[in-house]
Amino acid sequence: MNKKEFLDILYEHLSGQMPEGNIAAHVQYYRNYIEEQQRTGRTESDILNELGDPRLIARTLLDTETEESGSGRSPYAKTVSDYQQSNSDTGTVRHHSFKIDLSTWHGKLAVILIAAVVLILLFTVLSVLIPVMLVTGVILYLIRMFKNNQ
Repeated sequence: MNKKEFLDILYEHLSGQMPEGNIAAHVQYYRNYIEEQQRTGRTESDILNELGDPRLIARTLLDTETEESGSGRSPYAKTVSDYQQSNSDTGTVRHHSFKIDLSTWHGKLAVILIAAVVLILLFTVLSVLIPVMLVTGVILYLIRMFKNNQ
């Protein structure tokens, strides 16, 4: 079995069982996973053997989808939204984005840490610049006064 066959079987077994957008998200996730693993030097057959039967994966996804239907989100929502992918015979184009999820504690912590780092950098730069600017200002003032007195 190759990657295309794997993804086709996965799609076929999910088709009609869940919304098309969720099917596309699941298939895209596995496509991205296989391609990323191939870029690390692994063979397609090793990756597909590790993943196992796409029919079993489809069954697991369907079971998981039923459990998560209350959330209205695919389990891969973040992953797939970060990768907008177009496939052609020449290759794959990806666009990456960075998003912080503020609904989680670690998202909030990340924002606090980023803000703290920015403030520390700002105060560090200002603590160096203010004395330099004051000394420079005093020297320029003295030079101007000295020139005016002559």
